[in-house]
Amino acid sequence: MLKGVRSIHFIGIGGIGMSGLARVLLQMGYLISGSDKRKNNLTKKLQAKGAIIYQGHDSSHLKEVDLVIFSSIIPADNPELLQAKRKKIPAISRGKLLGYLIRDKESIVVAGTHGKTTTTSLISSILHRAGKNPTMFIGGELNEIGSNSQLGGDRYAVVESDESDGSFLCLLPKICVLTGLEDDHLDYYGSQNKLVEAFIQFTHNLKAEGTLIVNKDDLLLKKVLKRISLHYSQRLISYGIDSEADVVANKIRLEEFTSSYEVRYRGKELERITVALSGLYNVYNSLAAITVGRSMGVGWDQIKVSLSSFQGVKRRFEPVGQTGSGILVIDDYAHHPTEIEEVLKAAKRIKPRIVVVFQPHRYSRTKMLLSKFARCFNDADILLLTKIYPAGESSMAGVSGRLLFNEVKGHRSKPTYYFSAPQQILDFLRKESRKNDLILTIGAGNVWEVGKRFLAESN
Repeated sequence: MLKGVRSIHFIGIGGIGMSGLARVLLQMGYLISGSDKRKNNLTKKLQAKGAIIYQGHDSSHLKEVDLVIFSSIIPADNPELLQAKRKKIPAISRGKLLGYLIRDKESIVVAGTHGKTTTTSLISSILHRAGKNPTMFIGGELNEIGSNSQLGGDRYAVVESDESDGSFLCLLPKICVLTGLEDDHLDYYGSQNKLVEAFIQFTHNLKAEGTLIVNKDDLLLKKVLKRISLHYSQRLISYGIDSEADVVANKIRLEEFTSSYEVRYRGKELERITVALSGLYNVYNSLAAITVGRSMGVGWDQIKVSLSSFQGVKRRFEPVGQTGSGILVIDDYAHHPTEIEEVLKAAKRIKPRIVVVFQPHRYSRTKMLLSKFARCFNDADILLLTKIYPAGESSMAGVSGRLLFNEVKGHRSKPTYYFSAPQQILDFLRKESRKNDLILTIGAGNVWEVGKRFLAESN
């Protein structure tokens, strides 16, 4: 695929997956260019490393290019994609390129509806500290390396997969981690059954003598487990909480920004471990990482140090700053109702009053999960809703932030508001926030900018 290739152009380079691939290819010595609707922090970092970044899409951007990479949200009539076709420049999807780059490595691939980024980051941190020098592809910026990807040695790769467009089926893992499965991306799959079928198919990609690591407490993954048949040389390791799993967390203690628990690994009681992340969902994420580390022979002491000193991932329950009056701003990428519920539970352990600013992500997700969104904000004392972040989708008739607001209002007695513009949200926060509040910005779009602006104008 890359034989004879020197210059590679990315259409949609500002995305988290595309920018990660571009960074690794830069580190491999390729000439990289790319375009997107607007520049962002990820493209600025790539530019600083030598990439050529174009704002907007135009056929003139394909200058002396040997290969074009496109993401799944790029439409077929994109001018750069059409130009590649006219000039007979090979064009391949992001998923196929990722599969090619890790084809010869012992790859650890994390898949699931929730927890992928944190789990992938924890695994990366453990293996990095253990001296295994993995290549990393993460769906968020790992603070430890200051990036969402990194070129490592020849042997190992840690990869966060993407099931949203089926591209995870391009990957052939040596270790496959399934964190959990729930209705999402049904605009692509059409039904829950087809989503489950895709994950079953993904387990068939596991290499010989590979390991499948599964969250045994997850209801839909139980369906997957009943339907898969591993090769005799492959093995299954399950993890869970107070269950009959192979790796179990018990005597769990959740603090403001940390969690701790005792681990039983395949019947053997190990000592108590502390993770520098709060929330029950992060107990599951860290259990998955422990299971991977132990299955790869990483020492228990190295795992303990990695988890207790973990520096976090940008936009995953990330403390952004605090005002002089003690108002704390935290930002989180959660964009599914289940994720939002878990994040709010974690927030409740920190401050008595939670002010949530939620930006819905994608029209299709808002429409399909509308009733679940209506019931997931119970722990928010004040809820501010805003317009849908489209993430490349075209608008849908009747689907809007206002629709979500009306649905949520029907299930909440606590104060709930809708604002169409960031400035309106900021005006409300300045007027209504109190000393020692927690302002929590939630969503996979650009809602984090509200928290940054609030802090900048308050200090």
